[in-house]
Amino acid sequence: MAARPPPAFDVSVFVNCPFDNQYKPLLDAALFAIHDCGFAARTALEVSGSGVTRLEKIARIIDGSRFSIHDISRVELTASSPLPRFNMPFECGLAFGALHYKPRRKGRERDLLLLAAERFQDKRTLSDLAGQDAAYHEAQPHLLIKAVRRFLASKAHGVLADKLTVRGGQAIVNRFARFNADLPAMAAHVNISVAEIESLDYLPEWLNLATRWQAANLR
Repeated sequence: MAARPPPAFDVSVFVNCPFDNQYKPLLDAALFAIHDCGFAARTALEVSGSGVTRLEKIARIIDGSRFSIHDISRVELTASSPLPRFNMPFECGLAFGALHYKPRRKGRERDLLLLAAERFQDKRTLSDLAGQDAAYHEAQPHLLIKAVRRFLASKAHGVLADKLTVRGGQAIVNRFARFNADLPAMAAHVNISVAEIESLDYLPEWLNLATRWQAANLR
């Protein structure tokens, strides 16, 4: 089967976040919110088995995405890892570079959203970001959804083809809860177990089910 072409630049949103089981509920919330706002999420997990390096793949996705969302809440030491994780700040730097050094024509400028779990965490870990306001989600999916909605709703005018108003944050939170309730039956219908559909290995399948649910449940 031929690979699906990437979404259009104007609606593409690169998501830079931890890819682990602990963060998965927040990742699901972000991806669901992006698509529910009429945009298309892109991540480093969207293509596997290609001949390019992970860094080359990320650079291509950032280049092809007008917007990006960067969660830098997990730059910390843990019992299992005595060194901080720098992937998220590094990819955030790539996006800032694209924003400043590879501008698009007027009316198609890039923009990004910074996320952190705790207030001022971004200023402590990346002091160069002073003056760049982040949104704080307290590791709560519903707060993350509302932050993503605020960011994308401000970009929707002139970007989305149908010019529809983006629904409210609480409405998206409610829809996400309904989708999660329907997900086990949807997964079973395509012979995927609950454990599988909730794992990172099945993220493309999860996103396919999420977007199908959204298309079938417009209210």
